[in-house]
Amino acid sequence: MISPKLISFLFTFSARDRLQFERFLSSPYFNESETLLLLFRYLNGHLDDSRRHVLQRDKQLEKKVVWKSLYGKAPYKDGTLRRICSELLQLAYRFIYINTCASKEKEEVLKALKTVVEPHQDKHFRGLSRKFNTLQQNAERPEQDHYRQLYDYHLACHQQLEARAEKQTDFSHLEQADYYLNCSYYLHKLRHYCDALGYGLFSAQKPDIRLPGHLFQEMEQGSYAEKEPWLRAYLLVARLFEAEDGEELFHQLKSAFFEHIVQQVPEPDANALCIHLSNYCIIKKINAGEARFFNELFDVYRQAIEAGLLMKNGVLSYQDYKNIITVGLHIKELDWVEYFIQNYTEKLPEEHQRNALTYNLAKVYFHQEKYDEVIAQLREVEYESIVYTLGSKLLLLLTYFEMGEFLALDSLLDSFRIYLRRNREIARDVKEQYVNVIRFTRRLSRVDPGDDKALDKIEQQVQACDALASRQWLQEKITEMRN
Repeated sequence: MISPKLISFLFTFSARDRLQFERFLSSPYFNESETLLLLFRYLNGHLDDSRRHVLQRDKQLEKKVVWKSLYGKAPYKDGTLRRICSELLQLAYRFIYINTCASKEKEEVLKALKTVVEPHQDKHFRGLSRKFNTLQQNAERPEQDHYRQLYDYHLACHQQLEARAEKQTDFSHLEQADYYLNCSYYLHKLRHYCDALGYGLFSAQKPDIRLPGHLFQEMEQGSYAEKEPWLRAYLLVARLFEAEDGEELFHQLKSAFFEHIVQQVPEPDANALCIHLSNYCIIKKINAGEARFFNELFDVYRQAIEAGLLMKNGVLSYQDYKNIITVGLHIKELDWVEYFIQNYTEKLPEEHQRNALTYNLAKVYFHQEKYDEVIAQLREVEYESIVYTLGSKLLLLLTYFEMGEFLALDSLLDSFRIYLRRNREIARDVKEQYVNVIRFTRRLSRVDPGDDKALDKIEQQVQACDALASRQWLQEKITEMRN
């Protein structure tokens, strides 16, 4: 097969990217080789995403076939083919770089601004300066390089004043440049430091990243934390993770973040700050036994979703989607969870949407005790993955028990056990969790309510069992059957 490295990179291009790349290759300014354009056009005809998994077996991408399409009957030269593939890949890298630069209008203006600081270019400088300030004012959110951009802008303004060869009396731009240089430094140090503290919450190893001992004091004395919400947020995260009891800092950060900071920082930083808040809830509080922080965690998730966070390019990760539902169900926010599923499942990657909608609605209906609707939803789940198969079978098992449908339950318990025994793709420890819930559910279905001796024995065994799915549900059923 021709250069897998080239093929894999071209596969990252959207249809629009490929069209623009062809135009890029057609421009003599960027590419003077007709052969490279022909090579791309040939490869582009084989980059259908639906065929990606069979490309390695595609005879049309064999080296000699590609060579013939380019050079006809000329003798095959492997070195030449490898060279032009490498040249096309380098041009693809350059295309991505140029496209990225073109999408950053402020960067383009700043680059131009630096080239027109001489006095005879004053009109151009003033025009570009106005354009930069207009872009700043009209931006909904700052960019991640916001402080560095302001540093570059004010430094260029100072250099333009210097170029006039007049005695300098106005140092405001130089002072502003220095201020934003400090802001940029503080921001990058705090980002890295907060990430290191975050890793340290759940890992024995963490990055060896430290702050200068005077940094917090510098930021406060220079009013950086007071003037810059972005810096203040990360400063609060650092103190939150350093504190023995950071609960007051958590509430301070959460309130400030969702009330105004969330709209004053770039989206990647807003997402990062949201993750820091949720990690504090999970690792420092919930995992330490403070179950009341499930409500705080849910509130972080709810406000984050309502603020348009937790998404990348408009797509919500399945892991975040699942976590939000799990926490919402745990604290019985059933109406909101149902609303979330109905309105945000379409934000998932397309391949997850159908099963995610039907299966998770079934979970909500189970908690709402709408058992007939649970069964109806589960009929619509496509068992294309082990995760959905196991989850659906378990949910149906619990539903039959709640409905008192013990004949259907017995049949399901038997078929579920056989499925677990025969399926070799399921890990042994996962199988054990489901085998045990089958065992305990069967025993509970055969115990008379009020038989405390039998229930006590089952409860002791449930508590002693390390590998067990739906432990909380089993314990709730045991308690109910005693009354």
